[in-house]
Amino acid sequence: MLENFWYAVELSSAVTTKPKQVTIMGRELVLYRDSQKKAVALNNRCAHRGAALSLGWVKKGCIECPYHGWKYQSDGKCVNIPANHSNVSIPKRARVDAYPVQEKYGFIWVFLGDMPTTECPPIPEFSQFEDPVRKPACLEYNFSAHYTRTIENVLDVSHAPFMHKGSVGTSKTPEDTVIEDYELQVSEWGLSATLGIKINKLNGLMKFILPQDDPNAKKEYRFALPNITYSSVQFGSYKIESITAHVPIDETTTVAKAISIRNFLNNVPLLNDWFDRNTAKVGTKICQEDDVVVQDQIPKQVPYNNMSCELLVASDATLIAYRKLLKKYGKQLEKV
Repeated sequence: MLENFWYAVELSSAVTTKPKQVTIMGRELVLYRDSQKKAVALNNRCAHRGAALSLGWVKKGCIECPYHGWKYQSDGKCVNIPANHSNVSIPKRARVDAYPVQEKYGFIWVFLGDMPTTECPPIPEFSQFEDPVRKPACLEYNFSAHYTRTIENVLDVSHAPFMHKGSVGTSKTPEDTVIEDYELQVSEWGLSATLGIKINKLNGLMKFILPQDDPNAKKEYRFALPNITYSSVQFGSYKIESITAHVPIDETTTVAKAISIRNFLNNVPLLNDWFDRNTAKVGTKICQEDDVVVQDQIPKQVPYNNMSCELLVASDATLIAYRKLLKKYGKQLEKV
């Protein structure tokens, strides 16, 4: 995995004063909120006997191990060993690793690197998610695939008419599957692209709300290192935007955690909830359709160092740019 980047690892709404375990490429963390409701990230294993701190509890802002009650503060230092007399000093080694945390755009971001956070790449900007009109809709899905494959799947601009005609909609003619040349922008830490979309027959609730045959309908794709994809779909004046954190659990498991906002149906409570449920239902179905393919792709990890093992074409410009970014930071990627 890429080192020295901020990783979005969990939805903000999922982190409370009850400890929660999160795994990043086999590295176990425990997340919780202290007495000031600030998110904390520590190594999940107690320094004493290796018990999972996530099975413990939070009292007065400190997390207590469930096995012997060792208590740790937010910087990872142990401040109480119940089995010892009060006049016995706590060993300096009685601590666990603590990780810098930021909370932005509905996600908990954790820095797992070894350089000062002031020198590392910043968290990508998504200002529209900073203070949304209403609470974003959330979705979580477990993929049986490497996280580089799930990221590429989102950035793949040409698979939807074939993989998702049952969940999103169908194209009218064979020509509608053609991907015209599109503008691709590549930055130091990511990429973005916008292109027209042609879906003439929408499915589900969408067909009653969004205009069809909109000649100006468009979709925007964006990737931000190390594990964030953004997408938006615009039909006329209606726009839906989503951010997805692709959390790498291990070499063959990725948890996609997504939040979505929209610029319509935000002020009618019953319709709000109805549309949120529909969005989650469609999103889950899309993930299920994608998972069938991405979990079976060979090689399991995106072959960023060997472009020739897959035949990419002009419509795959986003994928080519993504692989070049991986290759650029390849030395970090190989440090698992």
